[in-house]
Amino acid sequence: MKEELKYIPTQGNRFGDYSFGGFLDEEEEPEKLENKDGLRYPSIDELLLVVDSKYKLAYTSAKRAKIIKKTNHSSVDNRCVKPVGKALEEILAGKVTAKFE
Repeated sequence: MKEELKYIPTQGNRFGDYSFGGFLDEEEEPEKLENKDGLRYPSIDELLLVVDSKYKLAYTSAKRAKIIKKTNHSSVDNRCVKPVGKALEEILAGKVTAKFE
């Protein structure tokens, strides 16, 4: 039987440990975060039109994300905040290419 929580659990650290976030009022619902774009932007279908393999896409975006994180510079105006999202936007814009043999 599932018990209703009378408190708000909050994630305390990157290991998934939870801590006490305060009590819930009777009418108060916990705040739900909305992620409108999330993993849908840039679309994998659009990216695969630019790069012919999802494995090459993963490799290229990871390498470019490392560079973006290190230099904090991107060559396009970004909607994404995280380095991997920025790298995928650059690949989609055609600013980043990779040569595989």
